[in-house]
Amino acid sequence: MFRILVLNLGSTSFKFKLYQMDREERALASGWVECIGGEGRYAMHAGEACVEGDCCCLTHLEALELCMSEMTRVGVTIDIAALDALGYKAVHGGTISGSHVVDDALLAEMERMVSFAPAHNPVYLAMMRSIRTKYPEVLQIACFETAFHSTIPLERAVYGVPLEWVEQYGVRRYGFHGSSHSYIAWKMGKERPLAQRVISAHLGGSSSLCAILNGKSVAASMGATPQSGLFHNNRVGDFDAFCLPVLAQKLGGLDNAMRTLSSKSGLLGLSGVSNDVRAVEAAAQGGNERAQLALDAFVDAIVGYIGMYTAYLGGLDALCFTGGIGLNDTGIRAAVIQKLGFLGAKLDERLNLSGYKGRISAADSKIEIWSLETNEELMVARGCVKVLNP
Repeated sequence: MFRILVLNLGSTSFKFKLYQMDREERALASGWVECIGGEGRYAMHAGEACVEGDCCCLTHLEALELCMSEMTRVGVTIDIAALDALGYKAVHGGTISGSHVVDDALLAEMERMVSFAPAHNPVYLAMMRSIRTKYPEVLQIACFETAFHSTIPLERAVYGVPLEWVEQYGVRRYGFHGSSHSYIAWKMGKERPLAQRVISAHLGGSSSLCAILNGKSVAASMGATPQSGLFHNNRVGDFDAFCLPVLAQKLGGLDNAMRTLSSKSGLLGLSGVSNDVRAVEAAAQGGNERAQLALDAFVDAIVGYIGMYTAYLGGLDALCFTGGIGLNDTGIRAAVIQKLGFLGAKLDERLNLSGYKGRISAADSKIEIWSLETNEELMVARGCVKVLNP
């Protein structure tokens, strides 16, 4: 039996789940802290018990320590030093993939890939180094999001650039959201083992699609960085690099152009309303044409990837929606499926609108359509177990 604390870090957010990994793989507690660096909020959960309140955590380490101390109020005692492992839903490890103990070599490779994941790697590096300093006895394990996509064929992973760039600079498609897509692959293998050709659509604050054949990733919409593929809540997604010189000239430098592409684009940039799809939908319903265009473009991009991945898979058995938008936005799901009539895809409208988690396709649909809640933290915990018990 292992006690593993799984951490999911954002630039100003902190989430955790505490797992007891035995035959039952039990989640004992969970919680979050938001607005790190200033006045924020926190919440902790253990079973039916919950505690929440205001806080001011200047670093992610302070957020961790706050959570550990506050967990006693919901009946759970966590001694950081006594954990079997501290597991990270890490993003970009470059040449290092899978689940690995955090050591000097791993930190160096993550540092090398900071420019590929500037919103993610620095946060994880700071936390890992802080833990090493304050809790040197704690075993830290990084489980990289790229691992699930290591089975993508090389011809689909390379860009049309000098091949030397792959080895010298790491310029290739890696794919991300691996914890989520691997969970969907595992879940569908359990629920529908005969559905061998599956597309996982993780739609949320950041979004990506993955083509899964016999439980393995064979294509992923995100490429060298998590900025690419589908456009996101405020990130550009796929973009023609040859626009950059013009934008750099017009916007006062490359840094300004990149800042706009990474934080003021996507749903926010197109709609001019918000990076929250719910606000964009409300504006569209009120007649805002830019908001409607943003939604139409988002749906169109999803459909385009589904068409491509159906070709890669040689057909399609199941389409699975997950992530905050995929799981909860009935309108986006319906708009996507409406454009997949040529594949014989049909929703059960009642199930789609009900918030049901499971199969939501009509009885006569030629493709199974699923709405599934992902569990990225569980996949990280499982990755940690593989390191602890090889």
